[in-house]
Amino acid sequence: MPVDIVVGGQAGDEGKGKITAYLAAKNGYDYSIRVGGPNAGHTIFYKDRIYTLKTMPGGFVSRRTKLVLGAGTYIITGWLEKEIALTGAGDRLIIDPHAVIIEPRHTAAERGDARMMGKIGSVGTGLGAAVRDRVDRKKLRFAKDEPRLKKYVKDVPELLNKALAKGSRMLLEGTQGMKLSNLHGEYPYVTSRDTTASTFMGEAGLGPKYAGEVYAVFKPYVTRVGPGFVAREMTDRNKLDRYHTAGREVGSVSGRLRRVGEFELDVALRTVRINSVTRLAITHMDMLDGADFGRGVRSFTGEAKRFMGTLARICAVYPYPKVSLISYGPGLEEVLELA
Repeated sequence: MPVDIVVGGQAGDEGKGKITAYLAAKNGYDYSIRVGGPNAGHTIFYKDRIYTLKTMPGGFVSRRTKLVLGAGTYIITGWLEKEIALTGAGDRLIIDPHAVIIEPRHTAAERGDARMMGKIGSVGTGLGAAVRDRVDRKKLRFAKDEPRLKKYVKDVPELLNKALAKGSRMLLEGTQGMKLSNLHGEYPYVTSRDTTASTFMGEAGLGPKYAGEVYAVFKPYVTRVGPGFVAREMTDRNKLDRYHTAGREVGSVSGRLRRVGEFELDVALRTVRINSVTRLAITHMDMLDGADFGRGVRSFTGEAKRFMGTLARICAVYPYPKVSLISYGPGLEEVLELA
């Protein structure tokens, strides 16, 4: 089917940006679509440059691919303008007229809420306040009302559905991960939206019949920057320092050091079932001992071999996903393709 989807299988921070960029560079999709807010970003290492993005789709690396922000996108205009300049991809950008503009009042309201900033662990971008105003039907500014974005605004559902009718291929990227879903996550330590493939399709203006491969991105361990459950959280300072440096486990939006814990099989199984996952993409595999990436996964020993056994248990759950991609470094080409 023509719309492949990338979802996060944990608490965000799984490396969805790299996987999205890799797929776009490899497959040359006609459209790369992103939904969600700037409270979660991604970092892409591409052609000796580091791109830290909060709104632009990761598919910008493919120069033939048009970039789309759906109605379920929340935009801080100044941040997006900086990303347009950084990527040089403004000529390929399309924004749904009903994407919401996060205003300074939203950011101020969120940062002034001690419960949200403390107990819940919001990063304070204003997304939650903007979502609340949308649900309450309060006055909002949309992309169609923002003069600085006017040239990018088009009817996204019409455009995408017409393109699908002509055989176009698309890549849809959502933000954050299963543990943070407002519907299926670890409430109340969740984000203000759902974070599943079905919702991403709706937020982009696409119907479910067009869904193709669903990639769930996992790390061999779990990280999160805010409060909430982390299985057997790591407390050894030396080990944590390795994850924070070699593993680059620092929030791309918050700048906070991420908490680190063991891989949570139960969350992975929920991710597969709720998202109808067909392919698994594993990042940060280089953090495990026993992985010889030059010789392939059959040569893995120790920690790496045991984790591959855990992945086999995930693949035994309907709809029986395959381990498709294993990333072993920050570079866009540092990926093993298995299926």
